[in-house]
Amino acid sequence: MRFSLLFAAALAPITALAAPSSNGYYDLFKRENLCNLKTPPGPCQPNASVTAEETAVLAYKFYRAFVVDGDPQTMFSLIDKDYIQHHQGYASGPGGIWSLFCSGRKIGSEASTSWCFDASTNMSYAQYSTVDRWRWVGGCVHEHWDTNEKMPPKEQCAKLPA
Repeated sequence: MRFSLLFAAALAPITALAAPSSNGYYDLFKRENLCNLKTPPGPCQPNASVTAEETAVLAYKFYRAFVVDGDPQTMFSLIDKDYIQHHQGYASGPGGIWSLFCSGRKIGSEASTSWCFDASTNMSYAQYSTVDRWRWVGGCVHEHWDTNEKMPPKEQCAKLPA
């Protein structure tokens, strides 16, 4: 009996190492798949009091969700219900693009892509294999273009607060 108690005490640290960890390592590879939902998560509610500085932060959050993280929950929480899609073949409204992004597909990394928010036009941009442009209204993505778009000069891009 004394031996089995000693043996169990000696194995306890090894057993703890084998237990699933919540240190975030496996979360790096996990993408949230929401394709079981018929419609995207609740839309963004425009708020006229959202400032250009706040919109720049939201635009960066949207870029991260769309391009870098493949996070459909965050991405669609920043798109308003009246979203206008200018890409032929896709309907306007968040539901028109839901099937493209619901699986949490990651497009690129911050090192291989770029983003910009131009406060003078209230537009954000993401560059990866193409350039996407979005118009923001009240802190929400309201309109999208992706044909022959160009990134604005770096000096027009907002600097995020530290």
